[in-house]
Amino acid sequence: MTRPPLNATRGAVLLALLAALGSASAARAPGIDGVRFTDVRTVRYQCDGDKTLTVRYFNSGDNQAVVFRLDGKPVLAVTTVSASGARYVGGRYEWWTKGDTGTLRDLMQPEHAAAALSNCQSKP
Repeated sequence: MTRPPLNATRGAVLLALLAALGSASAARAPGIDGVRFTDVRTVRYQCDGDKTLTVRYFNSGDNQAVVFRLDGKPVLAVTTVSASGARYVGGRYEWWTKGDTGTLRDLMQPEHAAAALSNCQSKP
């Protein structure tokens, strides 16, 4: 049996997440395939270069994910191992937060390239 390409799988997960968000009632937390996100919050960040990023966080006991938009397209990223802070990876992007700050990197760029968005500070 062949496995679907990783991008197709991510796309299916994103569609499922967006569908769950659109149809979730106030009494039921959004989720994917039995995973319920009991803590959903939206955080707006102000970054260098007068750029902004809005990130929606979906948290459950064992699973965390974020959705943000770049160039009008949604990016779904899930947590992965990090030495410090919270690191989310989705497609070619890495969103790394520590406390109230975050950095967005394009993983297709060289390791020492400037971040796509840097010094992002959460806004109240």
